[in-house]
Amino acid sequence: MELAWYLRLPLGDSTLSSASLFFSRQHCNATSHGKFGKQIQRRQLDLPEYAASFVNYKALKKLIKQLSATPNIPAQRTAEEIARDNADPQAALRANKEVFFFRLEREIEKVNAFYLQKEQEFTLRLKTLVDKKRVIQSRTSSNSKAPATFVALFEGFQQFDGDLNKLQQFVEINETAVSKILKKWDKTSKSRMKELYLHRAVEVQPCFNREVLRDLADRATTARLELEAWAEGENIQYDASRPADRNTFAGNEEDELDIQMLQSASTGNLQTLREWLARLQVLPDARERATRTFLTAINGFSDDVLALLLESQLVDIHAEDDINERNCLHEAAISGRDFVFQAGLKASVDISRSDVYGRIPLHYACRNGRADMVRDLLKAGPETIDFLDHDNFTPLIHSIVKSQLACAEHVLRSNARVDPVSMQEPDHIPLNLACQHGSLPIVKLLLERNAKLLPDAEGLYPQHMVARASQSPDLLLLLKHHGADLDQKDKLYQWTPLFHAASEGCVPCLRTLLECGVDSQVADEKGLSAMYYAAWEGHLECMLLLWAQPARGKPALGPLDILNGVRMQEPRPMGEPMSMDPSASEMEMADGIPDLELPPPIIPLRRYGHNFLDKKVFIQLLFDQGNVGSIAFDQAGRHPAARMTISSKVSDLIPRTIMLPMQDDSRSISFHVDQLDTFSVDFEIFPTFGSKVIAKSVALPDIFRAETSSTGSVCLPLFDPRLRGIGQLRFNFQVIKPYHGDPLEITQFATYWKATSAQDSEHNGFVTGSSLSGDYIQLFVQLTRDRVAVLYPQFMINYHGIDIPVCHLTFAQFQAIGTERGVNQPQILEFLATEAANDMPKTHRLIAASFLSLRDVLRQLPIDLNVNISLLYPSPQEEKRLAMNSLADVNSFADAILTDVFDHARVARDNNPDFMRSVVFTSYNPNICSALNWKQPNYPVLLCNDLGQIRDLAGQIDSLSHVDSSGRASMSIKESARIAQSNNFMGLICRSSLLNVVPALVETIKELGLVLVADTSDETGQSSQVEELPTDPMGVAEWAYRMPDGVNGVMRANGILRFNDMIDM
Repeated sequence: MELAWYLRLPLGDSTLSSASLFFSRQHCNATSHGKFGKQIQRRQLDLPEYAASFVNYKALKKLIKQLSATPNIPAQRTAEEIARDNADPQAALRANKEVFFFRLEREIEKVNAFYLQKEQEFTLRLKTLVDKKRVIQSRTSSNSKAPATFVALFEGFQQFDGDLNKLQQFVEINETAVSKILKKWDKTSKSRMKELYLHRAVEVQPCFNREVLRDLADRATTARLELEAWAEGENIQYDASRPADRNTFAGNEEDELDIQMLQSASTGNLQTLREWLARLQVLPDARERATRTFLTAINGFSDDVLALLLESQLVDIHAEDDINERNCLHEAAISGRDFVFQAGLKASVDISRSDVYGRIPLHYACRNGRADMVRDLLKAGPETIDFLDHDNFTPLIHSIVKSQLACAEHVLRSNARVDPVSMQEPDHIPLNLACQHGSLPIVKLLLERNAKLLPDAEGLYPQHMVARASQSPDLLLLLKHHGADLDQKDKLYQWTPLFHAASEGCVPCLRTLLECGVDSQVADEKGLSAMYYAAWEGHLECMLLLWAQPARGKPALGPLDILNGVRMQEPRPMGEPMSMDPSASEMEMADGIPDLELPPPIIPLRRYGHNFLDKKVFIQLLFDQGNVGSIAFDQAGRHPAARMTISSKVSDLIPRTIMLPMQDDSRSISFHVDQLDTFSVDFEIFPTFGSKVIAKSVALPDIFRAETSSTGSVCLPLFDPRLRGIGQLRFNFQVIKPYHGDPLEITQFATYWKATSAQDSEHNGFVTGSSLSGDYIQLFVQLTRDRVAVLYPQFMINYHGIDIPVCHLTFAQFQAIGTERGVNQPQILEFLATEAANDMPKTHRLIAASFLSLRDVLRQLPIDLNVNISLLYPSPQEEKRLAMNSLADVNSFADAILTDVFDHARVARDNNPDFMRSVVFTSYNPNICSALNWKQPNYPVLLCNDLGQIRDLAGQIDSLSHVDSSGRASMSIKESARIAQSNNFMGLICRSSLLNVVPALVETIKELGLVLVADTSDETGQSSQVEELPTDPMGVAEWAYRMPDGVNGVMRANGILRFNDMIDM
């Protein structure tokens, strides 16, 4: 009898707390790394069993602050010495060093003692599970497996994996807590104890040694995989020398009886089942066997079968499974079997009995929407109404999380607790969870019961949860009606609900908040507005709603370091002394804030060119973080926490590891390989701390080496160790090959350079100087079908009423269309040679539709005229929409452009060795920018972003540029900055209107070591016209046309890109 169907039976949910934990982790990582105290409080809430044994991070922080203000005063010290130490917090801390480390060691001992206790417990649990597996396998032949205990045993292994993962997370968070508190001590006391103490006193502790946990994880994974294989008919070898395994065939006859009984029950053959039950009567363990069969049958067999089993008087209805510890009421609540449920209640089965997850039948009835069962259970045992399971979930919370309205009504009608018992201890808050899950009816019920508006463990109030996670703005109005302050700042980052809605792109909630009159100009702890986060995340509709609010003014607060969350110091007037009182600032800003001692002189670091491909091929894999995600298992929640190793058989490539669920900073993986013919990528998924593969896939060379595979998307199947498909892996990729021709020699052709301020390990520093200066004329360039680079600003050419893509035309056909339109190319070429430098705006307009090739234009332009080659390349969506079937792939496109530029550079050098034309590449397509940058180090590349243009902010203003061009694209500022930084671009070109609206973006981008150019190409024309423009209700005239402060250059509507002669900090 095949048992595969038993793997799909309803099992207990051991992943609930892990899922909530990783939701919390993703939120914290996405926003900031500076609120570790809140993170550890959230972990204590997610792991209630471990809460009392966490390092008391908050108390240790408080101790450091107290010790810095309380000097140790030994005997025979003068009053002057005591007063001097009182004024020196660092001296006070050094004097009290023993006090701090005594307390820290006690905290580590607490963690270690609890860990050793849990380690012993897990070792014993695993031994018990493995022994039960051996017994089942040894007593049953491979062709007739008795499934009665299999389901519970399989779930036992799953539950063990989940609990072991909790222990691993407990170890991880406490190790991080110790490291952070030591860093805080070093920063505040001006000492260097962290690394030494970690090495000698922390890493040697058993709790921070991963070997035991890794071994337990591997053994559990192996046993579970063997059990699955055995259940599906595969013979798995095991050690038969153990005492439990010696009686291999002793129970074959009895086991065959179990099989026959289950087969009769599954087919509903009651007569045959009676006969088997009669034969069972004579066996000494008849009662145990019948009870086991009954518990197994609850999930899927008919009421008649269950009634017959009960009538046999062989079933102990009070019995519970020895692995998952569930009785018949648990199973009935899970599967919805009312017949069994009523029989259990009539027999007075214990309704307060908890299973291995700490859940009573009422928990499962609420989770699964069994409203009638909830009513009957509460009537039979009202004292169970607020019973907590191992996740600190009450029946009410299970109803909320699973959106079971009827069940929630029943428990609330029975006066379930709606507020935490104490705010001193972390606890789940029903109202906050209901708001997080967007359940309007349940929120109404809770508010009618006078549920309080309280912050959760992360410091978020209900209104923040709604704004962040809900698409139901009615919830905000309901909360406001019950007294919620919609301008309430959270205790995490001082964000109001408006910030959460803007950052997450929750348009309905944002609109409702603004209609309620919330403060749209409020700033968070970093001095940033909600508009900043909407722009950073690229939520255009949110930006427009915020922009439409009145009373906008330039923020009074100065620029901020968004990476560290600290304010940049404003320049002090000459002669003003620097503050030397560090007592308060040292304590409050010890996390990530520079020391108050004078820094060394800033010596700019000059960088020449950038890393490029000489002979190797660059391959980049990009994983998605969308709703579906890059990794999806067929059984949701099967592996809530794991790690993926990405490797290749190429010997010099180091394997990369990504923790799952995937975080934003691990989305991109790149390789440099010698050739594509032998390059493949292996993907292996492991338990978080284990070394046994649980899923695997491979990307073969054919995916990457195809001629047209410069970019693409891939979906690969995930296989388990027995090659069964269990999920899928999705990613995008880009392949960039070295330039196919002869690159410019570095010794003969100087590269560009940029100078940055002094670096540290985390930042690139501000750009303080650059070889880019003066004016650059813009050339719109794309390729014809025969791969000739030509100048034309649109993807499509209208020929006798038919729109034809430029990439479908040969160069001869392209020029013939120009001739038919009356374009006088000889006259244009003569103008370029004689007048171009005198009137660059006219030159830009003239050559945009000149139907000339890039090679001809570069040859004719005066050598002292710098050029900005703006490359037009469509996105995949545009390519499909415009049916651009003959479009060159990214590598061929970039090679063709570079060939013309390199050839021109060599000719120009031969003609004038003392002077070279400066060239800049720009494009809205990140793939083209990446290809151009990786293929050569001589010329800089800037990525353009069209987010926040004037016609978005004010549709009634005609904002078309002088030369309308195709290919403009928008993306979030965060994504464009990530692409530019990871691919070593020179910088970004962003809309000046956006930078004026959100000036803090200038500092953020420049802190990443990127040059920033303001694009004003959507201005209406002459700057004098700004005075004549009526100021619309949004104040566009005031903001949109002002040059943003701090930018390194400007892109004008007349086609001129101008860089500052000296780029200052």
